[in-house]
Amino acid sequence: MVFGIAALAATIGLAGCSHPAYPPEIAHVLAPELAAPATRHADWRPVPSPAPQPAASGVEVAAKAWIEPRKEYKLSDLVDLGLRANPATRAAWEQARAAAAGLGIAESVWLPVLTAKANAGYGQQTEAVFLFRGFTSTPSLGLSWMLFDQSRPAKIDQATQQLLATNFSFNRVHQKVVYDIQKSFFAHNAALAQVQAAEATVRQTGMNAASVRAQLERGLATRPDLLLAEQDKAQADYELQAALGKVSDTRAELAESLGLTPDIELKMAGIDSLPVPGAIEANADELIDQALGQRPDLAARLAELRAKEADIKKAEAAFLPTVSLNAKAGASVFDYRYLSGPAPLPNDIRAGYLDYGAGLAFEWNLFEGWASTNAVRQATARRDAARAEFDALKLQIVKEVWKSYANVKTALRKREFAMALLKAAEKSYEALGESYANGLSTAIDLLTAERNLAHARSTEIESRANLLNAVATLVYATGSSDEPS
Repeated sequence: MVFGIAALAATIGLAGCSHPAYPPEIAHVLAPELAAPATRHADWRPVPSPAPQPAASGVEVAAKAWIEPRKEYKLSDLVDLGLRANPATRAAWEQARAAAAGLGIAESVWLPVLTAKANAGYGQQTEAVFLFRGFTSTPSLGLSWMLFDQSRPAKIDQATQQLLATNFSFNRVHQKVVYDIQKSFFAHNAALAQVQAAEATVRQTGMNAASVRAQLERGLATRPDLLLAEQDKAQADYELQAALGKVSDTRAELAESLGLTPDIELKMAGIDSLPVPGAIEANADELIDQALGQRPDLAARLAELRAKEADIKKAEAAFLPTVSLNAKAGASVFDYRYLSGPAPLPNDIRAGYLDYGAGLAFEWNLFEGWASTNAVRQATARRDAARAEFDALKLQIVKEVWKSYANVKTALRKREFAMALLKAAEKSYEALGESYANGLSTAIDLLTAERNLAHARSTEIESRANLLNAVATLVYATGSSDEPS
């Protein structure tokens, strides 16, 4: 039977976020954060709708406030908790918001710059033989508006692609957090199952030692047989303590993947609640095509490549002139007191003069020591490097999907043999137990069967955890939470 791999990926809701239209609107300049992911715990998805999603509140809630002590957390619940509490999602979210603000900065070049200035002071001035002392103030208002600059569209295109790159990277961080939680959850549950298996082995070794002791009292066993049974019991006790120590380690790893501290208690559902796939129908080529079409990190790398191409256009714009409109309006206000001079003047002299003007500014850099030419060469080289990195990531994705697919196939077969091994070991131990009780088998046969059963239990637990991990790795490699069909 083919089980849904999507259930193992703990699918979460995706929150959409609109992308600002080009050419930009003033609303995006005033509120550029609308182009970033709406929250830090939900994926960003490009949508054609122009309506932006409301930005999330910046108030951070303590992780402990999200935990319900009486709730039994399933894997999907842990994923939701981890996406809210893990610092990695907060960091990626803030980076996306910063990139959205960068887009707002780039779009602001379409608007004029309005500057207010004011100078004021007190001093003494001499005009010919006249002496004055008093206050001077010169308030002014200036306007500068770039009318023609060919680099502006390239800057906005570059900022737009950088925003897309950070938003897609934000999605990949989400997938990484989910993947880490899955791995830690499987490892922790496997460690708990190993403890249960070790406890069962301790009970069996205790019963074996008691059975050998009874046989010794009836003269059907030897003293070395009893010592071997007691040695086996001590070995089982040791392995139980080792399994308990592994639980503490995996608990710490799970807490780290959730963004919590290990001292926080969580009641979790067992690994038995998760379906184990019995087969996978998709072939490797289909999964590779799926990964190349939807991996967020590949989409982010493509956006970075396009940003490098926009950087070339920005560098090429330096060869063209710029035209700007400049305007100024102000006043000069005097409040002086006449101190001395050959002619009689009023003691207080107050006057004000308007100062205004407007004009066009034309600027064209005709020679800069080939700086513009080298800037284009530099941008082109960076674009080519980004293209090579994009191709390298594609090869890496192909490798990851291929290996993950092969690992799932191997894990499915190993799981099948592990189940068969466990059933055979249980029957063998049961039969040897009856045979030993009737004096038809030796203590060494009984202890060997018990050791084989303990190994079969451990192998079955490992095969289940390895299969779930392999499926989770394949889902992560394809960059999807959907079942590869």
